[in-house]
Amino acid sequence: MDYYFRVDQIKPVDERFMIHSGNDIYVAVPTNEKENDIQQLYYMAMYMRAQGDETVATLLPTKTGQFVGTLQGKRVSVWKIEGRMKTEDVAQQLALFHQRGRTYPYAVSSRSRFGQWGELWGQRVDQLEQFWELQVKSSEKSEVDKKFIETFPYYLGLAENAIQYIVDTQLDEVPMRSDMPTICHEQFSLQTWKDGKVPTDWVFDHASRDLSEWIRTQWLLKKEDKEVVHFLQTYEHIQSLSRFSWRMIYARLLMPIHYFQAIENYYGSQHGRDEQLLQQIFEGVDIYEQKLRHFHDITTITIPRLDWL
Repeated sequence: MDYYFRVDQIKPVDERFMIHSGNDIYVAVPTNEKENDIQQLYYMAMYMRAQGDETVATLLPTKTGQFVGTLQGKRVSVWKIEGRMKTEDVAQQLALFHQRGRTYPYAVSSRSRFGQWGELWGQRVDQLEQFWELQVKSSEKSEVDKKFIETFPYYLGLAENAIQYIVDTQLDEVPMRSDMPTICHEQFSLQTWKDGKVPTDWVFDHASRDLSEWIRTQWLLKKEDKEVVHFLQTYEHIQSLSRFSWRMIYARLLMPIHYFQAIENYYGSQHGRDEQLLQQIFEGVDIYEQKLRHFHDITTITIPRLDWL
């Protein structure tokens, strides 16, 4: 084995491995990233810990001092879980996390998404549209295929609106200091920190990414708006949100990332759970649209609406 720790217990959790070694817990995360990319995450983790966040996991190097090793036949980075959050107030912790991450002084290359949403979304839309056209022409269609063919034009329109909203926001608004890039998460939800803060979840982006993805999760779980309002109010007690930020949150919620992801996962693996999630999204389209329509009721700053919603 590439690592020095003794394995008392190892179990797969989603795509990761949780490892118990004496009183210590490690998480091994499969990766295709280069050594230098994981090294960047190591520096980010050390910086956040130096800023006072002791719940950030620390990288365990291999026996030869590398940042990436092999475990269970997979190429992984291994992180020691140093501690879990002592408070249940995720919004407060997230605001502090963003404040600390905003002062990170070093360059971030492969993990930077800042200012790239419109371009990345456009590429994703183009790829899925090409796949949709192939499905339309296919002679054999399952029930899921038919539902995908039927629903995609609606979500394509929503995605195009999201991209235009991003463009308009960047043209119309003047970003504040709080709009500087910070350490964020690929897709933040209530589950993201359940095993501590693992840096492989991180990207360098605008803070609104985490806020909007948390809200999206709540909407998909059909939670009441009062929970979202409380979360945002608590966050703003630590860090106020600019008009630019509110518009970025709305743009990201307009972009149906959950639909795109569910379609990609289903056709990529065709697991039963992926089909079940897809069916839930198909059935929840009216509720999600209603949430988008009433989002302006919970903002603390007035932002532009979409006429058709």
